[in-house]
Amino acid sequence: MSQGNGVLYQVLREGMKAMSNLVETLKRHQLLAYFGLTYLMTWVIEFTVQPMYMGGQRWVAPLITLGIFAPALVSIGLSALIKPQPRQGSRKPAILVFFSVWTLASLVIIANLILNQQMDLSPLLVSVGVITALLPAFVASSIFSTIPGVRSHLRTYIHPRGSWGYYPLALFVLPAIWLLGNLLSRALGMVTPFFRSPVVDLKLLASATVMFLYNVAYSSLSEEPGWRGFALPRLQAKFSPLVASLILGVLWSFWHVPFKFGGMDAASPADILVEWILILLVNIIFTWLFNRTQGSILVAALIHPAMNVMGSFLNASLGALVLLFGFIAFIIARDKMWRKLPVESLAVIQGSVEDLPPAAA
Repeated sequence: MSQGNGVLYQVLREGMKAMSNLVETLKRHQLLAYFGLTYLMTWVIEFTVQPMYMGGQRWVAPLITLGIFAPALVSIGLSALIKPQPRQGSRKPAILVFFSVWTLASLVIIANLILNQQMDLSPLLVSVGVITALLPAFVASSIFSTIPGVRSHLRTYIHPRGSWGYYPLALFVLPAIWLLGNLLSRALGMVTPFFRSPVVDLKLLASATVMFLYNVAYSSLSEEPGWRGFALPRLQAKFSPLVASLILGVLWSFWHVPFKFGGMDAASPADILVEWILILLVNIIFTWLFNRTQGSILVAALIHPAMNVMGSFLNASLGALVLLFGFIAFIIARDKMWRKLPVESLAVIQGSVEDLPPAAA
């Protein structure tokens, strides 16, 4: 072996050793790896690209979407690394799902840009929609991945568990609380319009429907594989559902920093604080539904877009907040959410959690 080949061999050997050590570190510290990589990917992309978009460079929109999809993409990557196994099964289902979802998501994204963001149909808009739709198509096709770890991670999208009644409940519980709360406020003499729009017609219904489908492509597929599918079960291996909800709620809230502080969804500090408090509260409902369905990602994938659409079309009221607090207090007490779940629960993943402080007795 020549001296040059020997040096190259040594470099490759050291590189493979470093890669092996990195993978082992990720396996040992799954939660820190997940949150660290998700924040890094989202924040670097969004703090870099959003100012360009807001400055008129609309072509960077797919890069913004890439940052939004970090929770799902990181969880898929880690799931493939944690339990490496030979590929199994045919790739045909994944390919079929990819192209089907790509087509449908492209149409939904374009329709949402026109209906809800008042953009004109143009070649640039169509191009942005088609390119952006590659990401939900990839995540959806990963449900049928030939990589066992990825397929196992995402299987509850198509193999939901628990009582079927929790799935329609996930769709309607928050809108019902908002509407009933509005009625309660009216009964107490505080009149608040039900809808944010002054005109309630078929166009409003079409806009809400398109926004829901858009959020299925975005929120359901971009965030839920990570926050609920990957992080929550591992948090619940160490903490009670209530504490795990609060930890995840804080991290979920702060993940939105690039969007809220000067970004595309910029708001006043007071509005951001109120929104983050609501996220903390609503996250307890997410966790409750997740546990009631024995760790099903699908139930979270239903309540998330329902929550986003509700916030865009329905007005909040004092009565709604009272009912929300009451419902959360009820489910905490009913399920004793301050107690840890049993280790055999399907909503718990006994991953490596030595990177977390020991739970209080």
